Amino acid sequence: MILIIDDDPDFTRSLKLHLEEQSFIVVTFSSSLQSLKFLEKQIPDLIILDIILPEIDGYDFLKFLRESKKFYYIPVIVLTAKSLVKDRIKAYSLGCNAYLSKPFSLEELLSIIYNLIEQSKNYLYGFNSYSTYTKSSLKQTILPHTLSNSFELTCKEQKALNLVIEGYMNKEIARNLNISHRHVERYISRLFNKFNVGNRTELVRIALSNFYSTN
Repeated sequence: MILIIDDDPDFTRSLKLHLEEQSFIVVTFSSSLQSLKFLEKQIPDLIILDIILPEIDGYDFLKFLRESKKFYYIPVIVLTAKSLVKDRIKAYSLGCNAYLSKPFSLEELLSIIYNLIEQSKNYLYGFNSYSTYTKSSLKQTILPHTLSNSFELTCKEQKALNLVIEGYMNKEIARNLNISHRHVERYISRLFNKFNVGNRTELVRIALSNFYSTN
């Protein structure tokens, strides 16, 4: 089950329909307080969270989740109109698993959802299988990582990274940098290797956590 928290009824209605077409069960609320009452009764597999919300904003709601023993392991995707790097940094520092700015790619969102739900199942399996698997160790898998070794990025790698952080896809990066799609793939592959990650979500999370954005 996916919980969507967003106060835009047209947006939530549309996103709910798309996700239900993928066989997800979807519950929506327009405020954090309504969502908290729901969470007391049922735990979703994943939360899609807006930042701009009435009563309690998305940042405070995310902070509450990550400080709660009951809710801290729930994967959270921040999906919002706030697109500044400082907004992303704040959300990642509070423990979101992924951050997408509106307008967004539905295909990318679905990919992130499937990956996070699968990862969450693995976390919970480990938690139930090993008595030594503690709350702090789970948090380390969710919260941003600090790189053990710093490294330099080339000018092109840095520009590509900045565009990835801003949510650009490969075709858009190629157009923006006036290079071929194949060259973009090479730069993204190098970034994956340098940051030791396997997908864009982890790349953005770790790059922002370690201040590798120059925007």
